[in-house]
Amino acid sequence: MDQRSRDFVRGRLADPAWLVRANPKLVIVSLESAADRTQLLAAAVYRASAHLHQDSSAAVRRQVLSLDAARIGERALAARISEVSVDEEPAALWRVRWVGGPQSDPRSVRAASGRTGEVLAVTSATSAGRKVVISGIDDGTVRLWDLLSGKPVGEPLVGHGECVLAVAGTVRDERLVTVTGGGDGRVRIWDLRTLDQIGPDLVFPSAVRTLATAPGDRLVVGFDREVAVLEPR
Repeated sequence: MDQRSRDFVRGRLADPAWLVRANPKLVIVSLESAADRTQLLAAAVYRASAHLHQDSSAAVRRQVLSLDAARIGERALAARISEVSVDEEPAALWRVRWVGGPQSDPRSVRAASGRTGEVLAVTSATSAGRKVVISGIDDGTVRLWDLLSGKPVGEPLVGHGECVLAVAGTVRDERLVTVTGGGDGRVRIWDLRTLDQIGPDLVFPSAVRTLATAPGDRLVVGFDREVAVLEPR
């Protein structure tokens, strides 16, 4: 690529539409020429999932680029990318608001076991008028996030001996609670207002992989090849 071409593509790096629509091979070659902060930021976002862009349609690139921009906290850029129009493709139905997880949580400390903090389960609920996201992590913790801001809520819930594979939100005794199931075969119930555990563990003979709530405050638990339905006493 000659100098004139380098100057041209460098000038396009700050254009979300170009990042979405342009030939990925051309964009990838141009990333090294990024100079100012805006260009360097765009280059970082593109590199995050460069392995996907070459074999993806422009519509898929639009979604992945928007997600990667949100992952590094650049919500405005994420919004601009999601608004890019793509020929013969419908407008994006969803816009990424924020992305968070244990790796971006300042309270996080890598577990001694070396687990990475992978999110294995997620749900949402409303606690005291506040909408929260509840996530089950492979380090055995449960974490809450404010749905609108993406900020952590309280300290991680600790108790499971293995990864948390399932989470659900429900009401118990007029209290909003989250129910969590883990690889340790245990189900725990947590008060979402106080973040304390309610009652003793429910114990199953194998990993609890799925949870759901049902009318009448019933709890549906999936383990092995079986389903158990529990109801309040």
